[in-house]
Amino acid sequence: MSDSKPVFIEIAPNAFVFREGDIGTDMYIIETGTVEVLREARGGEPIAVLGAGDFFGEMAILEDQPRFAAVRATTAARLLKVDRAAFAGMLRDNFEIAVRIMRKLVARLRRTEELLQQAQSDLDLLRRGAPSPAAIPKSAPTPRDTIKAEAPKSSPTPSKRIAPINPAAIGKPIKLVHAASGSEFALATGKPEMLIGRPDPVTGLLPEINLGPLDTQRSLSRRHAKIINEAGIFFLREEVGTTNGTFVNNERIATGQARPLAPGDQLRFGSVELVVQAI
Repeated sequence: MSDSKPVFIEIAPNAFVFREGDIGTDMYIIETGTVEVLREARGGEPIAVLGAGDFFGEMAILEDQPRFAAVRATTAARLLKVDRAAFAGMLRDNFEIAVRIMRKLVARLRRTEELLQQAQSDLDLLRRGAPSPAAIPKSAPTPRDTIKAEAPKSSPTPSKRIAPINPAAIGKPIKLVHAASGSEFALATGKPEMLIGRPDPVTGLLPEINLGPLDTQRSLSRRHAKIINEAGIFFLREEVGTTNGTFVNNERIATGQARPLAPGDQLRFGSVELVVQAI
């Protein structure tokens, strides 16, 4: 039996996609429109608003449990409905989608942990008879704020993972040049990171270095790599989920490894080739 395929559904404004407690085996990815997440325990008030590129209902794919919350469309919405069989096929055929889902799940988990830590901290303060941070006027600095204000600011240090080469040493700004088209991409010294990739029409993501128009073979990932600026030193780092590789001087760099850049370096992202030059 072949895998089932995801299907698109249209949801009218104020219509429920599903309700809290419903049994479900599908997740949804929002193509257009917005939805709100509701919980009875919060008085039916929205606890989150999701838009294009967001997904929800994924727990039904991962475990057989009733819906944890209700989801209602706030505008007309077009959703990609994915059942378990289609989900497995989607992950098998497109690793990048799996990474995007994992990133969102990790972000949600991190936010939950932060809230739990804050609640535990407030509870400990109440047990000691001290006011919680929420009860302290914003104009009154806390002891921790005072310590931070008095502590000298340390300048950022470059990565020690690889001996750094400072492009600024030549005294000129740096750019990436696509020889075949003449396209140029200046490396902004005021930004700590610059994403390299192609646009994502679902999430609206537009990378700072958009190589989409140059990628005639569709070899780029949407989040392919990043230029990292550490204390004025430019590094190249491949992002998790990149499928067709990132190369410096014909040497593939490992995912997550920061590789310093210097004028004259030959870079390749999938099939797109660029050269590091001084402006």
